[in-house]
Amino acid sequence: MFDSVPPPAPAPGPSLADTAALRDYLRAHPDLITRDPELLARVNEAITQSGVIDIAAHARRKLEAELARVRATNAALIALAKANLAAQAQTHAAILAVVEADSLEALDHKLAGRAAGALSVDVIRIFIEGCTPLPGAKAIRPCSPELVEALLGAHSVKLGPVDARFADALYDGQARGLRSEALVRLELARKPAVLCLAARDGRAFTPDQGADLLHLFARVLERRIAPWLAN
Repeated sequence: MFDSVPPPAPAPGPSLADTAALRDYLRAHPDLITRDPELLARVNEAITQSGVIDIAAHARRKLEAELARVRATNAALIALAKANLAAQAQTHAAILAVVEADSLEALDHKLAGRAAGALSVDVIRIFIEGCTPLPGAKAIRPCSPELVEALLGAHSVKLGPVDARFADALYDGQARGLRSEALVRLELARKPAVLCLAARDGRAFTPDQGADLLHLFARVLERRIAPWLAN
């Protein structure tokens, strides 16, 4: 009923000799491909589809990943520098408050108020073993012998969560809301003492923090308080 038309015969492909001749020609004239953007793109597409790694694309992705890491590191360094500058400014403000005090009573008042605010902490205490320099003082207080050893052991500084065993003794009625603390060993007129700073913010003092600024503040306090105790 219907006329049967045979399918067209496939066009003959290039012979091996023609293929070899083409390869030799391209080796001798590589710019034939590189000067033809469309042909070069088609060759790259064929290479990628064949499963061969596109070296240029791989190198580009590697460089982009490295650039992202560099940017992230740079941002972290800038943030750290800003945090360090802020901490230095806070410490300097607290030191100025200490230096401006003209008596032990004035220093006690500044530690409980202005210095605590400058350092962004809720409580500052200084406990001196076997000494009652200011009866009824807010910040500079006496304590029983061996308290410093119990708090610090062989260490000169301790940062981290508030130790519940000593919280009530150190911070009175404020102890319940405090989450982190910094303890620094002092020596005041040859008497063991400890500087205590505590905050409601649990991240204010952590064990991985540097303590250089705390030591600086503690040494300034030693030089201000010791002469008054000696007299």
